Amino acid sequence: MTRVNLNVPFSEKDEAKQLGARWDPSSKVWFVPEGVNPHLFQRWLPDPPPDVTIRANSYRVAETEDTCWKCGELTRMYSFLLPAGYQTFEQGEDYIDAWYTNEGASMVSYVTDLLPTVVAHIKSITRHYYLDFSKTTNSSYWMNHCEHCGMKQGDFAMHCEPGGAFFPMDEEDVSSIKLQHVNEPFSCNGSTSYDSLISDL
Repeated sequence: MTRVNLNVPFSEKDEAKQLGARWDPSSKVWFVPEGVNPHLFQRWLPDPPPDVTIRANSYRVAETEDTCWKCGELTRMYSFLLPAGYQTFEQGEDYIDAWYTNEGASMVSYVTDLLPTVVAHIKSITRHYYLDFSKTTNSSYWMNHCEHCGMKQGDFAMHCEPGGAFFPMDEEDVSSIKLQHVNEPFSCNGSTSYDSLISDL
């Protein structure tokens, strides 16, 4: 059973203690001990997890060309690059969920739940990057499609394999990625991948 931690201000610690909360000195956090009703501590319960786990104040639309695995033609591929300072929502140590600020830039893959304004922007650029179902992951996510044959271009080859369209291995790979800066908020669910070469973009 996951322990329930509490956000108790110092000025209210005595009240929380009277209701049965315990103090964990190693984690420096108040928590609800097993057998005590958490609803007694409603006002100190942490906020529920957000609908998205990745957010940034701005973003870049990344564009490059790669060969379609199906027809062999060169086709444009798109992704999102988040600048240093973007945030991810994660479960931290001692069951404390929080937004964490990342020092490096990151590409985003397996994107779902895109912010509507970001959807509108990517649709204004291309009609070949859209939400589709992947048999490989047994899930739907925003993915590229070949401009020539329409075949799905999965994120694994582009983002997870060295030398993939958005996994540059040298400066030549990096120079092939064009960026469009968008000074608007970004949010989604998905995976992020830090790479020192990407941070140089």
